[in-house]
Amino acid sequence: MMADSVCIKILTSALAAGVISTEKSKLIEFLASQPEAVAIAPLLGSPKLVRELKLAKNNQNNRTAAVSLKFEGERVVYEGQIIGLVKILYKGTLPGELQARLASESAIDRFLEYLQKRHKITVLDESDRHTRLFIPSHLEKPDFRELWQNFLRDVAFSAYGDTSYQLPGLTQTFIAMLNTITLAGRGFSTLDVPILTDEQAAVLAAWYLAVVRDVGNRQKSRQRQIDELRQDLAATTLSDKECKSKEAELQSKEKMQAKEANNYQDYFTKSFGKILDEQEAIWESLHQCRQELTQPGLTKAQQKKLGNQQDKLGERVVFSPESVRQKRHLFNQANGNPFEFIRLDREQNPEKFREIAAIAEIFTKTATDQINSTRGDIFAKCILEMYRLLETEAREPLPAPLLTEQPAEMGMRSPGDDSKEFCYACGVALNPKTARWQVLRFMFERPSQRRQSSSSEGRPHICASCSALAFASPLKVTNESIILRMAPPPETKKTPDLWEAKRQKLKDYMRMLATKDMHLNAGRYLVLASDKTIGGDVAAKKLGQRQYALAKVASIFPIEVLSDFDFSLIVQGSQAIHLESRHLIFLKGLMEGCGQHIIVSGKSGQEINIHLGDAVRYIEQDLPVMAEYTIAKVASNFHQVKLEPARDAYCQSIQQDVKGLLAMGSENQTSKRATLYKDVAAITGLTYAFALSLEDIAKKAKGPEYAEREVSKLIESVDDAVDFCYYATLGNEEKTKVQARLYQNADNYFVYGQAKELLAKLDISDREKSEGGKTWLQFYADDVIKAYAYFAEKGYTSDKNWKELAYKLKLSLYTRFPEMVRKLKSTSEK
Repeated sequence: MMADSVCIKILTSALAAGVISTEKSKLIEFLASQPEAVAIAPLLGSPKLVRELKLAKNNQNNRTAAVSLKFEGERVVYEGQIIGLVKILYKGTLPGELQARLASESAIDRFLEYLQKRHKITVLDESDRHTRLFIPSHLEKPDFRELWQNFLRDVAFSAYGDTSYQLPGLTQTFIAMLNTITLAGRGFSTLDVPILTDEQAAVLAAWYLAVVRDVGNRQKSRQRQIDELRQDLAATTLSDKECKSKEAELQSKEKMQAKEANNYQDYFTKSFGKILDEQEAIWESLHQCRQELTQPGLTKAQQKKLGNQQDKLGERVVFSPESVRQKRHLFNQANGNPFEFIRLDREQNPEKFREIAAIAEIFTKTATDQINSTRGDIFAKCILEMYRLLETEAREPLPAPLLTEQPAEMGMRSPGDDSKEFCYACGVALNPKTARWQVLRFMFERPSQRRQSSSSEGRPHICASCSALAFASPLKVTNESIILRMAPPPETKKTPDLWEAKRQKLKDYMRMLATKDMHLNAGRYLVLASDKTIGGDVAAKKLGQRQYALAKVASIFPIEVLSDFDFSLIVQGSQAIHLESRHLIFLKGLMEGCGQHIIVSGKSGQEINIHLGDAVRYIEQDLPVMAEYTIAKVASNFHQVKLEPARDAYCQSIQQDVKGLLAMGSENQTSKRATLYKDVAAITGLTYAFALSLEDIAKKAKGPEYAEREVSKLIESVDDAVDFCYYATLGNEEKTKVQARLYQNADNYFVYGQAKELLAKLDISDREKSEGGKTWLQFYADDVIKAYAYFAEKGYTSDKNWKELAYKLKLSLYTRFPEMVRKLKSTSEK
């Protein structure tokens, strides 16, 4: 089966690359009949192939003649034609720190997607250490180092990526991440990261320009408020109290406005004026040095000394002489005002700002607030860095490939973890004399590390590759986001057609979700920004990361996605946490059926839904009845019609999971909870019929309030069959016999089915009746007695187990009458 899957991948890739010239129509007919090929074709970025397969599939006379491949070493042969070769690429050691590791993993995933779409190179299989590729023959001797560099330049570190193949660039990764996730509450300074491409420099410069823009807008907004207050105070209709209030507000705003303006201007004047002075001095020294080099009679030692001096001065050059003169003129003209300086420069040099001004429009206030621009020194540094990025042409070397044709050799290094001799993230050797890059918040969740062999806390050194890849990765671990890994269920690997179809569906859905809802995706990972209240409370922090992940995933994904894919929560310092499909399915039904949201309106405004968090914790323990009861106490809407499918789906899912456990010869708490849930549902269906009958008779006799009291008494007596049947006689008008009907409806079909199965286990037949389009089960008091006796003998022999069954049954019945649960809660709170 695996060989067939590999052959289909190879043939589909070869067709997309256009390297097959013989028996092409026959091959298209064959692949059109293979679901795996139909699923792979869109991933290859070949619309033509997708159309050809669809047309061939729709052809009623389509014949699926068998085709075969031959493997001659690395070469692949089809119908006597060499169509490509199979090659293995090796992965290096991934970083140990979570955020750095995610950056490397997502870079590999994105590179493989680039190879697949741009060059039709297909992944045949993959592990943590290698990936096996099929390379079509149109690439004779592919240089994977060159392909990696092209990927970095044209996609990963470009501004917009490759839109024709839907390969995201920095606007969809770096900018989208800044617009969505707050990395540090107090903000940070400008980034000291390797600059690899001109477009990367433009994106960073645009960010700093957007910071200046938003600071200027903040000052303009405050000035408008000051002007409005002055106008209000000029009016004669204000009372003394109102005048004093507005005067105090005006003084406060004027003071803050003046303080900020002076702060920004002082720091800009000092720092920018200083850099212009330094650049003028450097160019003067360079001119003098060059003149001295032209003088005759210099010894070799003198020439070498002057050459070294010239090189050192050249390394310090930021602006050209012409640029320094122009900036000096603008600096004097603006009187040291940073906003006026930039305005004048944009007027005189519109072309220089055209590209970054367009990119700056993409940055939102969330992105610009990431930089602590309230500090004058950081604000001035933003302006300086913007100009340095715009005018400096020096670029760092591109990172080494993460996939290599030869396995990486293991090296030796000195012991300890506090050293400049190796990268703290991936372990590659560094030159202590030239080690420059240190860990930033962009690279590690916690950049300040207390190394074991160090006497103090600090930021360790890392290699340029780890620093650059972390910059381009949108996967950041914060309190305001969760990172999910999505994959088809492992069992689908046994059926390659299904596996590939689900992989394609998953990629399409993740891309759609990231575009529609401003979430972030990179490779197999998805980043979901945490919900926040207006007051700034972060839901992921207050509910718990795992509980928030369950609630968030359940709220945004449709039921078919929750059923078809595996979700894992990625957390620091431990294995990924698997989010059980049954928990997600039930939670989705509970949230939709009861109108529950993560953020709700409370007495003091927006609040985190703590009750939902409690319900999630019960669901994690496979106690869905407890979760329902918790929500029933606070939910104003409780739609049984929406809840019943969730109950049914949860029961089926947990029973399926238990079968897998039993097949492995293990039985744990999950199997016991699965049995309990099914049994509670069955006896709920049985006793619910009597509760409905009692409610109906009691309402007719003495009204709703009386009915609620009597139904509550009946529910409270469910731990004893005789007591239950005694109270159930009230549901019969003559009060001489105990019988009831349970009609099959959309709001009870799950417990109806479970009760029907219970009757079969009790050897009770002919109780299901149909008439006039209605179907019902007929129950008698003896059925209740028999059911209780059956459960007492089957797994509930101990007093503890029986009490647990009775307690869950009681809560289950109460959730069928949610208005009673809310009244019970309000009574207990008095």
